[in-house]
Amino acid sequence: MFLSRAGELMGASLEWRTVLQRLAELAVPVLADWCAVDILSDVGSLERVAAAHREPEKVPLVHELFRVAPVDWSASGGIAEALRTGRPVPLPREREGAPSEVIQRLGFQSGFVFPLLARGRVLGALSLMRGDAGAGFGDTDLEVALELARRASLSMDNALLYEEARTAQAYSERLQNVTAALCRAATAEEVARVVVHDGLQAMGAARGSVAELSSDGCLHLLSCFGYLSEWMNAFEGRNIQGVPALVRTAERREAQWFQRLEDVLPVAGIAVDDLLLMGEGARAVLPLVTDQGVLGFVGLAWSAPRVFSPQERAFLEALAQQCSQALERAALYGTLRERGERLHHALQMGKEAEERLFFLLEASRALAEHLDDVEWTLEHVARVAASSVASSCLVELVGPDGSLRCVASAHQEPSRDASVLQALGGEGALSLSRECFVTGEPRFVPDVDAALCERMAASDGHRSLLEALRPASLLAVPVRTRGRTLGVITLGTSLPQRPLAMSDVAMMEELARRVAVALENASLYRDAQAAVRLRDEFLSVASHELKTPLTSLKLQHGLIDRALGPESRARVVPRLSTAMRQVQRLASLVDHLLDVSRVSLGRLTMEPTEVDLGQAVRDAVERMEEVFTVAGCVVRVDIPEPLLGRWDALRLDQVLVNLLTNAAKYGAGRPVQVSATEIDRELVRLSVRDEGIGIAATDLPRLFGRFERAVSERHYGGLGLGLYISRQIVEAMGGRIDVQSREGEGSVFTVHLPRAPT
Repeated sequence: MFLSRAGELMGASLEWRTVLQRLAELAVPVLADWCAVDILSDVGSLERVAAAHREPEKVPLVHELFRVAPVDWSASGGIAEALRTGRPVPLPREREGAPSEVIQRLGFQSGFVFPLLARGRVLGALSLMRGDAGAGFGDTDLEVALELARRASLSMDNALLYEEARTAQAYSERLQNVTAALCRAATAEEVARVVVHDGLQAMGAARGSVAELSSDGCLHLLSCFGYLSEWMNAFEGRNIQGVPALVRTAERREAQWFQRLEDVLPVAGIAVDDLLLMGEGARAVLPLVTDQGVLGFVGLAWSAPRVFSPQERAFLEALAQQCSQALERAALYGTLRERGERLHHALQMGKEAEERLFFLLEASRALAEHLDDVEWTLEHVARVAASSVASSCLVELVGPDGSLRCVASAHQEPSRDASVLQALGGEGALSLSRECFVTGEPRFVPDVDAALCERMAASDGHRSLLEALRPASLLAVPVRTRGRTLGVITLGTSLPQRPLAMSDVAMMEELARRVAVALENASLYRDAQAAVRLRDEFLSVASHELKTPLTSLKLQHGLIDRALGPESRARVVPRLSTAMRQVQRLASLVDHLLDVSRVSLGRLTMEPTEVDLGQAVRDAVERMEEVFTVAGCVVRVDIPEPLLGRWDALRLDQVLVNLLTNAAKYGAGRPVQVSATEIDRELVRLSVRDEGIGIAATDLPRLFGRFERAVSERHYGGLGLGLYISRQIVEAMGGRIDVQSREGEGSVFTVHLPRAPT
């Protein structure tokens, strides 16, 4: 029974410190008079994380003993030997360095240390002490303690794995947010600011920086935090040859990790005093690498030593890679802007560069904002191209049969759109577009003459298309991703517009890459939407299918209850009641899933009838009398007069039961008040107030979301659907539901309902 209880308590939480505190409290006084749990940190130090004593007021003494008499790692026996060997070790009665008065107050005659082992590594140690003379540990005690330590190790390991999974998810979400922000950064400084503020500062570092490396090996600081201005001034323009750590990072093109100040001193290239001013903690240097070479470095410094976890390293390396790509894109944007300015001042052609940049940004914005409507996006891109950088634009994608088909077209003169569309319905892609599609390489014709048009006009359809476009220059670029050509974008210019130039080739190749990414993202988006629909349909079917055996099971329980005789009733009825409650709970969960699928599929319907809200509340409270009794809640109903309205009686009852259940669950042991009143002739208000744990302000905005919870699912059951379904029902009846709450002060859920459907 003891070990079974231990398994239940340690399995009830995925927070490892909570698990270990429960372990210590469980061991006292069954196995020991007092107990302590010590854990090895990532840097190899020992930390006392849990303690218990049969006299609770002496628990601080257990922690005080650890502080005044730390573990001697070179000593034999005791905690140090248990951690070194991974085997249980008895504790000596005389501990060197331990204050005798503290030992006497705690009571110590015998003790044992049991290592906490999981997956071949030592996590820490469990120390059990007895204070009565002659009360040693027998074989049975040692076996129970060993099993308790084993289960505690597994439970702690599971909690650590859960923390690692949550950390990985948080890193993934943070990296997605940084990537999205980097897509909007157009300059190197903007890229660096995003990386610093959205990426590095979130790592808990005391200092961080992003520096660019010039062609002559000098550093240019783009953005930083935590550094003094004097250090930044000294850093600017410094050659990396004087900093061995940066030289090694650039040569190896891999990150350098320094867990403590002593590790970085030999390769720092900075005076020790200057390093000490920046703290004695860990450092990390990551290169910004592209195909062109090392663009710069990302540096971080912490105030204390640390061990870099694999997840942390992977996140920082991915962040550096995203920063490298963003800097490369920013360099491309900068090159385009710089070239445009030179052309504007020298040859009065700055407008062309502005048009290209505007076109690229406008097209990129459309591609990023309309994943659910790719055809509209491509048409918009074609229109922008035809109105800014070209006279006409055709977007052709490969069809199911492997041939190109036009999905978007636009002309600078709207009157020609009809003739272009008519021609596109004929022979398909031009030879120029087909060559581009087959080879996967751009095809650029800066000067299209009559002879070339004749050669490209392989059919009457092509001839009609060329007559409609009247091109003076043509450019076809492939839309490629993952080694596949998805289609071709063809630009054409007509006189008197300027002909296309080589700079347009680079711009269109960049656009084609973004179109390819947008097409792939749109495909993933459609797949995700289809998966969501399939899930909702599955939930609907599964819920319907589950209700049949549940109904049969309820009937069988009823028949068993009726068939019980006087002798067996006393033994069977308690267990039968438990089974019936569990079946009812399962039926409620199935109903919630069914309602969610109905909401998602748009099948939640209302059947309004004449209902007295006050009587509906009293009926619901009466049915839930047992629930409130178990929860220790006294329910007060304050509805002085009938409140009639046309509502769906079953759905209204479902909302009431959800709100009352919520109040009983989170306000256990405290009173619950239900009130309703008439606001005016058209509107009534219902309130359910509890004095329970309350809700944090940060959790309120998402409280009515699907599968959202403001508390741990380990401590409170349910799927997080009750409030979501209640809101959908209330809104379907034309009303609204709100909540007011503060942590530790309870919650008030208020429902406003029109008397008649709106």
